[in-house]
Amino acid sequence: MPPPADGARTESEPRAPGLLSGPYRSRTLAIAATFFLVAFAGLALATAMPVAVQELDALPLYAIAFGGYLAAGLAGTVVGGGWADRRGPAAPLKAGCLCFVGGSALAGAAPSIMPFLAGRLAQGAGGGAVTVALYVMVGRGYPPALRPRMFSVVTACWILPSMVGPAIAGAVTEHLSWRWVFHGIAVFTLATTALLRRPLAALPHDGAAAEETATRVGPAVTVAVGAGLLQYAAAQPSPRTAVLAVAGLLAVAAGLRGLLPAGTLRARPGIPALVLVRGLAAAAYFATESYVPLLLVNERGWSPTAAGYSLTCAALAWAAASWLQGRPRLSPRRRHVILLGALVHSAGTALTLAGVLRAAPAVTAPAGFTVAAFGMGLLLPSVGVLTLDQSPPGRQGANTAALQVADSLCSVLLIGVCGALFGALHTAAGSDTAAFAAVCAAALATTLLAAPAARRVGAPAPEAAAPKDQLA
Repeated sequence: MPPPADGARTESEPRAPGLLSGPYRSRTLAIAATFFLVAFAGLALATAMPVAVQELDALPLYAIAFGGYLAAGLAGTVVGGGWADRRGPAAPLKAGCLCFVGGSALAGAAPSIMPFLAGRLAQGAGGGAVTVALYVMVGRGYPPALRPRMFSVVTACWILPSMVGPAIAGAVTEHLSWRWVFHGIAVFTLATTALLRRPLAALPHDGAAAEETATRVGPAVTVAVGAGLLQYAAAQPSPRTAVLAVAGLLAVAAGLRGLLPAGTLRARPGIPALVLVRGLAAAAYFATESYVPLLLVNERGWSPTAAGYSLTCAALAWAAASWLQGRPRLSPRRRHVILLGALVHSAGTALTLAGVLRAAPAVTAPAGFTVAAFGMGLLLPSVGVLTLDQSPPGRQGANTAALQVADSLCSVLLIGVCGALFGALHTAAGSDTAAFAAVCAAALATTLLAAPAARRVGAPAPEAAAPKDQLA
């Protein structure tokens, strides 16, 4: 018998299972715990980073501390996504967590900037594998009707870390050392890895992706190396590093065609447009996030704890928006939610730029960043939902990896540009207002490109639905 026209459930129709019902309880708790760790680690490390880089006497390399993490995440994302397609997400999750542990320990013990950056690279590789495997787990482990709710739960896991993470990291940094922040993250990551052993082993996998994945690892490593060269060249401008910049651009161009769906740069409807929107929006947000704590500490005289609370407010706004996008009534309007998120993100970034100027109150910049975070909370989960909905099971890992690659690569490139701008305008004494304004202006220009692409995220025509691993 067909369902009632008004969508009401009949007495004989079984109630739909919930996220904490028998089939999903352990899976949901494992995913939530891992994302809780990801949120806590990200906010805590961002809070401690300005002090760490200054103590290591490496402020000009500040952008590399963030961008190097993202560059290494490119390779981790592709390897983890293909591994999840072949064998299921359990193995890349555990391997990524262990890599993250090693990187955290190395960065926390680093006597100078180079070992510190090496630790950040290891963190990035592990973090990329963990994130893409979690996305695949949501796609494989839940029916389409439950995925928006699961993404809301995932983002809700940012609420408690956003309230306590910056405060704890700021207090530890001020009263003990920034090193203890990194060591503490390593311990928490080990504990979370132990929770992943049993719940993740039974998910289905598709071995058909094995050959394709092997062909994607080389391009991923090539792009990661190229992005790293661009980061270094931007942070240390000279005739010698200009050669490295050219080599980096060539490496990125050579490897990128094997990683992104066809038509990505043209925002072809469907997966390509989703990938482009994700990359542009994430780049603008994370470039801004990288510099807001530094702005507040160096220019406005805030303590690391107080600057960390700006990230708390942003994370709460992100979580609230993510909860909102997960409401069932918004599911048929998913494309409009993405467009709205892109517009709100642009407005918040513009307000952040206005807040950099000393004529505006100091709180204006973090307030604008909070508005931008609300836009991201609408946009990113919705992009993830549509990507999984438009992907067959054997392509969920690859398409999710494409999202992460665009996220990481665009962020690396924009943070590199911002690092070059900041380095060129940085003054040894006095105000860095112009340098911070240039960073925010570059982020605003990037996010303004996301809204036109967001208008094209609907499903492609049937004859164009099968993606090819080429850029255009």
